[in-house]
Amino acid sequence: MYIDDRGVVLQCVKYDDKSFIAHLFTFSHGHVSFIVNNSRSKRSAGASRLFQPLSFLSFQWDSKPNTSLYRMKEVRLLFFLQDIPCNPIKRGVAMMLSEFMAHMLRNEAKNSDLYMYIEKSVCWFDAVGDGYANFHLVFLLKLLRFLGIAPNLESYQEGRLFDLSLGSFVFGGIPSELVMDSADACLLYRLANANYESMNSVAMHRFERTRMLKYVANYCAQHIPKFPVIQSLDILIGIFDD
Repeated sequence: MYIDDRGVVLQCVKYDDKSFIAHLFTFSHGHVSFIVNNSRSKRSAGASRLFQPLSFLSFQWDSKPNTSLYRMKEVRLLFFLQDIPCNPIKRGVAMMLSEFMAHMLRNEAKNSDLYMYIEKSVCWFDAVGDGYANFHLVFLLKLLRFLGIAPNLESYQEGRLFDLSLGSFVFGGIPSELVMDSADACLLYRLANANYESMNSVAMHRFERTRMLKYVANYCAQHIPKFPVIQSLDILIGIFDD
């Protein structure tokens, strides 16, 4: 029996010459993988364009048990993103966030609150005109809360460092890729407590922002099994540096 659902496209990978696998985070079942035809007909070409990173789709699918790949039908865009597809900075951020989430959410079961957080956040990002330089950092830090692996903010005290492997603020230690110095630890604490409306109060230059993003990626690698190197990270850093 087919059910009506909605989902966000996280990643698409080639399956064979005629199809690809689309990994979505859905409202009703969490992470689900679908096999999608990708023939060269005009109709199918139009369909494949629906499956861009962070596209939100409305569709029907049959959630049969004991199946790893599903088929969908009646696929359409849930809504049109206006600025992200044509803004190179926002497009780069979207590509990077979708890659993060493809690995962060690959084993995530149904979590409707998490799905709505992603949908509302992307809609906010698409609509905002400026003042979004810290968006990706705040978004990812909030996402960690939904996954139950967020930094322990209660351990913060001024002057403490942050140990990524422990997920806590600590006294002592030597700053490294896995230990943030006290200045960066303070930035992390402030970003983790911010929202999209208040995040601009956390003033950072691009070098600090780049360093913070690398720390977030390293943090995910410490707390999410088999979390890989994020390939789009250098692309995004290059966009911000231009």
